[in-house]
Amino acid sequence: MLILLVVGFLAVRGPGRASDVSVEGRAAPGRTSPDVQLVDFDGDQFALSDYHGTPVVLNFWASWCPNCVAEMPDFEKVHQDVKEQVAFIGIDQRDDRSAAEDLAHQTGVTYRLAEDPDGRVFDAFGGVGMPTTVFIDADGRVVDVVTGQLNEALLRDHINRSFGDDGRA
Repeated sequence: MLILLVVGFLAVRGPGRASDVSVEGRAAPGRTSPDVQLVDFDGDQFALSDYHGTPVVLNFWASWCPNCVAEMPDFEKVHQDVKEQVAFIGIDQRDDRSAAEDLAHQTGVTYRLAEDPDGRVFDAFGGVGMPTTVFIDADGRVVDVVTGQLNEALLRDHINRSFGDDGRA
């Protein structure tokens, strides 16, 4: 019976997906961001610490979340305007990979996308609802965590307040 449960879990989860995500630490405003290692949708491994020196907008989303879908075009528009000053990373969490890729294509998102199949990164950033957006300053400190949909104006306002001259939106 145990063997069937393990085989069933692996079939649903997919082989090796959880090992692609590494998280050390927990987020809190004013504290250094957790050490996170991910694999993006292109198959490239990266760490959040690779962005040290650049402010980051970290957005947790999923194809099954209507508010996430609604805000993605606004995130892309702001990303296009500030991509030289602010990095955008979208983390698809607890989702079907093909549905996530289809949604990214449909919404025209061009910023870096990665997956968090078990929600470990989302949990480390204190995620309680979807979507969740985390603003991380150039020194790697969490400035703010926002739960709920952001439109273009609200996103620009959060970037300006969180990053000042480093991220004029």
